[in-house]
Amino acid sequence: MRNRIFSSTAVAAGLALVLTSCTSEDATVAGRTTDDAAVATDDGLEGEPGRGGWLCEHVNPAAVEAASGGEPVNPRQLVLQDDAEGWVCEVLTGEKGAQEPVVRLSILLGDEARATARERAEAAEGVEPGPEYLGRSYISDGLVTGLTTCTRPGATKRDDRVPHTIVAESLGEKDEATTKGLLAAAGQAAQGLDRGLGCSPKQAVIEQSEDAQGEGDDAATTTAP
Repeated sequence: MRNRIFSSTAVAAGLALVLTSCTSEDATVAGRTTDDAAVATDDGLEGEPGRGGWLCEHVNPAAVEAASGGEPVNPRQLVLQDDAEGWVCEVLTGEKGAQEPVVRLSILLGDEARATARERAEAAEGVEPGPEYLGRSYISDGLVTGLTTCTRPGATKRDDRVPHTIVAESLGEKDEATTKGLLAAAGQAAQGLDRGLGCSPKQAVIEQSEDAQGEGDDAATTTAP
């Protein structure tokens, strides 16, 4: 049985509502709570089916099929984390007792999560810059990372902002088709965050470029004779 982490805090609820209210029209699940994801279906499989073939709010059927390497068996979505530090959902496929994750979509808050994701993304083989609508972003086979800045969930002021990190990754196939699907999922998530919270991807790019420049200046000062 996979671990699940749920939170009833206002912050977590704010993020969950943003995600469920801003998905594609066919995938919208009105009134769903994280508790629903913890209930196994009558067939004994973990997770829930989603709606219209869409899973984890933003992962479309084509992306699930690509990551699965073919027609997915019993695709389900399972929310692993929904708390003050972020939201993580996995797409599972397989028969009862043999389900395996094929896609993970994460939205993580804070500087530490951003630094960890950025380090991983920059170290990936064949990494390339991603689109600016994801903030400072990176694309490699099977991994899409977007580093942006949004209003803090539950905040009463728009200038109360916090780093938001979007990571869409394949735990199965990592080919071009899968990566394309992950990019679409990350874009959907970014759009939902912007509509629900208000984000500044361009400002995030500027800020992180300045941070990188500052790190370079510090290194030069340290090594100067």
